[in-house]
Amino acid sequence: MKCIKALRDNNSYKKDYITRVENKEADLKVSTGYWTFIPKLEWKIETRGETISAPPKTSTKKNKTKKQK
Repeated sequence: MKCIKALRDNNSYKKDYITRVENKEADLKVSTGYWTFIPKLEWKIETRGETISAPPKTSTKKNKTKKQK
């Protein structure tokens, strides 16, 4: 599966329409010049409304514990 985005308006789709299709269909559509490949993350944001968040900060210090005798 590949994600593609419409570059121009046509009878079926408006400009900037994003879809996910099978590899063969994507290759055919992109070869026409009306579509371009995009990253899957862009498709996820458009369809699911997901946002990109920074990973949680982790401390690089290691806490040393002293062994009690």
